[in-house]
Amino acid sequence: MNTRKYALVVAVAAWVVLLAACASPPPPPKPTIVRIDLTAADSVNADVTGRGMPVVVRYYLLQSTGAFDSADYFSLFERDDTVLAASKVLREELTLRPGQRHSVELRPLGDAHALGVFVAFRDFNQTLWRATAPVPQNMTTSYSIRVDRNSVSITPRAY
Repeated sequence: MNTRKYALVVAVAAWVVLLAACASPPPPPKPTIVRIDLTAADSVNADVTGRGMPVVVRYYLLQSTGAFDSADYFSLFERDDTVLAASKVLREELTLRPGQRHSVELRPLGDAHALGVFVAFRDFNQTLWRATAPVPQNMTTSYSIRVDRNSVSITPRAY
């Protein structure tokens, strides 16, 4: 092989090695962030006179909603850790007073695909006491959770 061809082969090989060395790994995926704004109506969890009363609200980040959706009220109220053990990524609980608002930002460490909300209404037989919503992965998603007199709802919010 003559000197010129040899130099060309060495130069091309060096160029390929340099390009491979400069390649960087792909960027890490964006984190999954869940922002929640909870609002309790003035008439939330009303007593027999219609006056609003404090109510316990639990919100969960779940891998799936199957166990949450199929559980009865008392199972979630008394044994949620056991009932949701296979799908629960995160659980938080708070007491909301009538008219109160609460905001939180969650950064799940696990594989959360759904948001579930359970409300311990005083008269659970006459209420819609749970709600769920999907949680998209690798992005920030905001939800408005409204706890009314006898129901709870989750609405995705756009920013």
